[in-house]
Amino acid sequence: MRFTRYLFLICLAFYITSYAVHAQTLTPLNAKQLAQLSFSHPPSSHWQFSYFNEPVFNSNMLILEAGDSHKPKLLLVHGLGALAMQDWFGIINKLTQQYHVMAIDLPGFGHSDYPKGRYSPENYAATLASLIKQTDNKPITVVGHSMGGAVSLYLAGKYPQYVKKLVLVDAAGILQKTAFIKPITHIPKPSSFLPTFLQTAFLKNKLAQLNDFTAGIVEETSINSYITEVLHQSDGAWRLLMGEKPNMNAALSLVEQNFSTVVQNVTMPSGIIWGKNDAIAPLRTGQVLNHVLVNSELIVLANSGHVPMKDNTEKFMDSLFSVLNNTAIQDKSAQPFSQLINETLYCEDKHTRYFSGHYDRVVIKNCSNVTIEDLSAHSIVITDSLVKMSNVVIKSNDVALHVENAVVQITNSTVTAKYGVDVINSRFDAAGMKINASQYGLKAQGENNIIFSLSELHSPIYSGVVHGAFEPGTGLFDTVMLSH
Repeated sequence: MRFTRYLFLICLAFYITSYAVHAQTLTPLNAKQLAQLSFSHPPSSHWQFSYFNEPVFNSNMLILEAGDSHKPKLLLVHGLGALAMQDWFGIINKLTQQYHVMAIDLPGFGHSDYPKGRYSPENYAATLASLIKQTDNKPITVVGHSMGGAVSLYLAGKYPQYVKKLVLVDAAGILQKTAFIKPITHIPKPSSFLPTFLQTAFLKNKLAQLNDFTAGIVEETSINSYITEVLHQSDGAWRLLMGEKPNMNAALSLVEQNFSTVVQNVTMPSGIIWGKNDAIAPLRTGQVLNHVLVNSELIVLANSGHVPMKDNTEKFMDSLFSVLNNTAIQDKSAQPFSQLINETLYCEDKHTRYFSGHYDRVVIKNCSNVTIEDLSAHSIVITDSLVKMSNVVIKSNDVALHVENAVVQITNSTVTAKYGVDVINSRFDAAGMKINASQYGLKAQGENNIIFSLSELHSPIYSGVVHGAFEPGTGLFDTVMLSH
């Protein structure tokens, strides 16, 4: 009996001690710790700083809190770079008019610890989920910029119970990693998978391009798939290469993250704010996100780049408060298919052309820098051309879209046909695309580079999400895709 009593007391003491340790994971900084913090931009005197002992990397993460604790909580998530949470310093006081603001230095950045591990959106999302659970344990508003936007998106999709509203600011790394063509001044990729006329004007794949990531060039860089496969299968190789390079660690982890499944779970109101002149995370990403998220709105800021809260602060704040206060679901209806059509749109040996409208047939032959927007057709044929398409609807009883010896980028478009898309010796880059086919979705012949981001394909052979880079040889593409 005495032994049982002692055992009970020991267990009780252990429970109390464990609970006390857990309850104290958010620890205010003392005067000495505060004095050791060095900021490029001085914080306001009324801001409070704490360390959160996060469980994912088992490290201390710096937390900033500002404003009335009784107001709704808003969490700010930073992007790549040494400044970390300081990117938000210029707007925090204004946000406290409506919110209790929290900003963080993610593990590996700013004044947080630099733990070992993969600084991926998945791991960071788990870290933020543990922070929200510890400090509030109910849904809060989350605003993420650049890499922080990707982290916030993953948080909203994986842990929707913790996100009341989501705001993405120039989010980077969301589309498939090879979805953007490098400038033609770069050393070309080997000639395979390229149309002949572009074999001297394409991107190079090599490890040295990792340096681009630390400068913020995330979505315009492709990493050699063999190297990244080795890195992701070997923790030892990862630690050896990453070393003390948090930007490189986070950037490489970012572009390797697949967001195609989590975006389907993001149903809370979502605001998307984008700088029109963003050269790091192109506007196309924001347009695709607005297309695939079921309850979102997109605001594009003219005369703004990748960091609109700094280079266009007033307009950014107006836009931020607008999306924060808006709960209306946006109409995401597809571009209507008009029965009032012109017969044929024909473009041959033309350059820098823009087309829209409703046609029976569209033929683009030997044309460069062609833009097609807000267009519907029964069929589109593109040969020996470079074409960008968006908001296109194709309905056909035969082949809807034929691409041969061409480079085609298609965004937020729908194909409904007997045969979806034929691709021959071309680069085909689709994002936010939906293909519904009664026979096959996509057939590839010859040497191709086929990229899908956040897209869907439905056919008798395959039905589901498509997100990846595919390089099939000949035959029915659907059968190849099943193995990816």
